[in-house]
Amino acid sequence: MTEIREVLDHVIFHYHFYGHTGEAFKQETDFNGITQSIKVKELEFNESGILEKGSMIILTKENGELSIETVDQKLTNKMTKFNWKSE
Repeated sequence: MTEIREVLDHVIFHYHFYGHTGEAFKQETDFNGITQSIKVKELEFNESGILEKGSMIILTKENGELSIETVDQKLTNKMTKFNWKSE
């Protein structure tokens, strides 16, 4: 999107999160050389009933420093379409 590109080129952000593209999780440095662009995998169960890698992330701010962590599949694999509750 042109609007997002314009903002990323003129405003300094540590992170840019995006999704709903159908692509897998990925993290890369943006063209501006500063921002980490992170494609979060859609929170959808695959045909095996589990969540794909990169569908959950944790953003932490500690002592003024930001860090990002992808939730390990050892945890997300416990949440399947067969035991997920939507109440």
